[in-house]
Amino acid sequence: MKYFLSFSLAVYLGCVPSWGEPANPKAYLQMIYENKGGYTIPPEEISAVLKGGGHPQYGEIPYDSAAHILDDLNLSRQDVFYDLGSGVGKLVLQAYLTTPVRRSVGIELSATRWNIAESCRKQAVADDHIISGRDLAFLNQNILTTNLPDATICFISGITFPPSLIQSLMDRLSSLDRELKVISVLPLPAHKQFMLIKTYTLPMSWAPEGVEVCLYHVTPALQPDASAKSYKYKTTRKKKNTVKIGVKSS
Repeated sequence: MKYFLSFSLAVYLGCVPSWGEPANPKAYLQMIYENKGGYTIPPEEISAVLKGGGHPQYGEIPYDSAAHILDDLNLSRQDVFYDLGSGVGKLVLQAYLTTPVRRSVGIELSATRWNIAESCRKQAVADDHIISGRDLAFLNQNILTTNLPDATICFISGITFPPSLIQSLMDRLSSLDRELKVISVLPLPAHKQFMLIKTYTLPMSWAPEGVEVCLYHVTPALQPDASAKSYKYKTTRKKKNTVKIGVKSS
């Protein structure tokens, strides 16, 4: 009993991770993704991705770059995270393991990449890192047609997406019945429901020198324009609302 109380106090004080969370999430992700990459997919999947309006070229946001954004967002159990074009699912798993989000979801059209993500999800389940009351899911679906019933924050790494896909995706996100935040690698085109909140300069797998990552607040299309709305975003304020960091790619 004395040991249990001491351990509970240590968890409360943050000396050890809460139940289900790896002691070192970065090392854990490196371990379960060892020799698993999404850079090569078969020709039939390339055709399917192109037919679906996307692009088969692949890239990843390094762990440290993602950690900077996730920490800055101050996510809670009320948040539901979606990665739209999630590849092998590293960011989705990182969001689940390192933040208290209620649900973390990855949507990926390539079956090869989705299968890798699913295998890593099953490994996390086997390792007791997926806990009751919090959900981790990977969907082998098209980001333009899949249902987003509960999203509060979406990540888009659309550097290879054609302009028509980006526009359709922005229209779809603004048609949801709730406000949400959108993180985009590179700036999005002007849209009356998207208001730029903050920018970061962060290293990526294809650009270790760093690229611009933008955080937007999105209002539903039935509400007034985002640009006309007074919105207070709670985060650590930086000079000119811009953050630039340098981290090693992983």
